[in-house]
Amino acid sequence: MKLKDNENLVVLGIFLGVTGVLSALVLAVVSTLTARPIAEAKASRETSALKQVLPEFDNDINAKVCKLKSPAGYDVFIRQARKNGKVAGYAVLLTNPAGYAGNISMLAGVEPDGKIRAVLITEQHETPGLGAELCKREHKKTIFNLTESAPAGLAPNKYLDQYAGKSVPAGGWKITKDGGTALYATGATVTSRALAQSASEIALTFKKYRKKIIASFGGAK
Repeated sequence: MKLKDNENLVVLGIFLGVTGVLSALVLAVVSTLTARPIAEAKASRETSALKQVLPEFDNDINAKVCKLKSPAGYDVFIRQARKNGKVAGYAVLLTNPAGYAGNISMLAGVEPDGKIRAVLITEQHETPGLGAELCKREHKKTIFNLTESAPAGLAPNKYLDQYAGKSVPAGGWKITKDGGTALYATGATVTSRALAQSASEIALTFKKYRKKIIASFGGAK
């Protein structure tokens, strides 16, 4: 190899090295600049979701989180909502890997007595037009309400609303196809089962560990 060729390789190596360092620095700077806005946006979405499934509260609901295992072994994260110092309810989050396309994360507002108040799906990857429709809460627009603002509160969803105001049966909820009472959608049976199981795991966990949960937040007041 000629000397000139060696010099070219050295120059090329230096150039690539400098380019790599500069690229890493740019990525680091961009990551630093965007990390806070991304975190703030995520926190805002989480707070919005909590407000949708819980009654009005005035405490720092994220100050303490109680983590437990559901009967099926799923991680359950519980937050306590308070209003004027009194327990208003609990927010319970569970991620179920048994969806048709993977994880389905369900956030439920739970009354102090253990009944589910409201259910919201915060993450899902189900098939559009099928399983995904069971997880959505959207106020439908028609020619009669195009100019109107969306109503306050959760949009109706019969597959999620069917658990509200109910105490969980001993064996949990099952879809009617499996001999239970929970509604399911033809063509989205797997998603329907996952939703029924998620609601069941949330309610059964709260029922099983109710005293422990209350004690972890300083007792019932």
